[in-house]
Amino acid sequence: MKKKRDNLLEKLFFTMLPVQILIFAMGSVNSIVDGVIAGRYIDASAVGVVGLYYSMVNVLSAVGSVLLGGTAVLCGRYMGRGEQEKTEGLFSLNITLTLAIGMLLTAISFAFPDQLAVLFGANAALKEDLVTYIRGYAIGIIPMLLSQQLAAFLQLERQSKRGYAGVTGMIISNVVLDIILVAVRGMGIWGLALATSLSNITYFLILVPYYYMGKSQINYHIRKILWQDTMPLINIDSPGALLVFCLAIRGMVINRVLLAYAGNDGLSAMSALSMVNGFFIAYCLGNGAIIRMLVSVFVGEEDRESIRQVVRIVMTKGIILSCIVTAVILALSSTLSGVFFPDRSSNVYSLTLQLFVVYGLCIPLILICQVFTNYLQAMGHSAFVNFQSIFDGFFSMVIPSLLLAPRIGAMGVWLANPIGIVLTILTVPVYCVIFWKRMPRTVDECFFFRPEFGADPEDTLSSTVLELQDVTLVSERVQQFCKAHGMGKRASYYSALCLEEMAGNVVAHGFAHDSKKHSINIRAVIKDGKTMLRLRDDCIPFDPSEMAQLVSEDTSGKNIGIRMVYGIADEITYQNLLGLNVLTMHIKEHELAEKKNTAQAG
Repeated sequence: MKKKRDNLLEKLFFTMLPVQILIFAMGSVNSIVDGVIAGRYIDASAVGVVGLYYSMVNVLSAVGSVLLGGTAVLCGRYMGRGEQEKTEGLFSLNITLTLAIGMLLTAISFAFPDQLAVLFGANAALKEDLVTYIRGYAIGIIPMLLSQQLAAFLQLERQSKRGYAGVTGMIISNVVLDIILVAVRGMGIWGLALATSLSNITYFLILVPYYYMGKSQINYHIRKILWQDTMPLINIDSPGALLVFCLAIRGMVINRVLLAYAGNDGLSAMSALSMVNGFFIAYCLGNGAIIRMLVSVFVGEEDRESIRQVVRIVMTKGIILSCIVTAVILALSSTLSGVFFPDRSSNVYSLTLQLFVVYGLCIPLILICQVFTNYLQAMGHSAFVNFQSIFDGFFSMVIPSLLLAPRIGAMGVWLANPIGIVLTILTVPVYCVIFWKRMPRTVDECFFFRPEFGADPEDTLSSTVLELQDVTLVSERVQQFCKAHGMGKRASYYSALCLEEMAGNVVAHGFAHDSKKHSINIRAVIKDGKTMLRLRDDCIPFDPSEMAQLVSEDTSGKNIGIRMVYGIADEITYQNLLGLNVLTMHIKEHELAEKKNTAQAG
């Protein structure tokens, strides 16, 4: 049964993962395409211009990360508590802030391109081209930021295919436009920037129509904007912005170390990694984003078991897949090095190959680091995550580099990557001891679960329904479970009856709707003198409250089961979370006497 229980979340996790990987990888794909086009059809200095603008790309990524990260955590908590109106209010706040910040950054890019070019480090020879590139890229800043946010929300709406289409459309349009504007029309650096901006607009135009089709569950309402959540939203993922800031400072220090002990070749090798780095770690970042999103939802539900399951998925199958990613990077490292430095006998090629191999071997470690950081962020440990961002973003790599580079040159900086990641991972068990003020005594304490969080595992029952005959078996288990935990005979019986009716309805109608294999995850919890029943399934969206209203005046005797459940249960809530139907029913012992007549009358 335990293995079956994981299937629903596992299926959801790996359905969401490809889109998240594409979201993080697409920036690097565009950078690689722009770099290759610039080097082949403009000149070598154009590659330097693209590299100089990378600082601005990091700023844009930090802005998007802060807005998306904070929104994911808060939205997950609201959704987990069934607060639909607050979820829409937060979505409206996110889009409004994204638009406002995008407009500000666009205005700054057009008004002060010369100052930005100097800030990014352009010399007299590159300044004019960088100013041109800044203006061309600015056209696509707003659609780029909005698309990043919409892509995440579309996953909540079970619209992953539209996300795939958006990313595919963006990449194809960027490649085609680069060829047309730069290679064919000879528009140079302006054409390069314009192609990227137009591809971002293409991405946005593919995503946004869904919200005008009347099918979305989460919609924009200017009157519902939760302005009071602005600071909490920003504070939650301030570590993301802090990390980018630290990485920028770290980059300047590491560049100086490389120039001192490895020369220009070492610096060029590190620049090559910067261009493909997003592609290398997209898998790790995608896993981290899903951990943050799912754990935030389950924190809202106070569902310990689901939190443990989603972490278990990443730390088992996710780690295995990360090893495959490592193998692919190692296999391609020579080819990728040759793309940037064709002369394979050169020192710069050798250094780049060394760096790619070392960094590729770090992928499983980076994944573990991402899991810990995003998990603790979703659990609300902001102070530690802030500390970790500073440590990971600067000290963990700079200190080993300063110690090793004088002795073994560039390899000292390359080895500082795995050393720094391991040191960052080790901060988590140290923090766990500090948090509990002692060594953790249970697995739950390793998960940072406080005693008051959720129900005690002994008061929780989890089961899975795969076919109709499972419904009766699970309902009997629930009845016995309720009796064993002190619930009265009537409450135990009605809990099993409500479960059997609603789960049977899902099997009869949801399972039969298509040819896919479906399941229902059932969770029964005894807490505060009542039984909480939660059904989670992956069938088509179905709100039983709508059906209950339709049959409330029906005297034909049809759908009497749903009417009976609504007469018995003290509270019933339904929501569609991340593409899953979640139905929650609460049954209290002391209210059943007066509800009994209602149920019998039905």
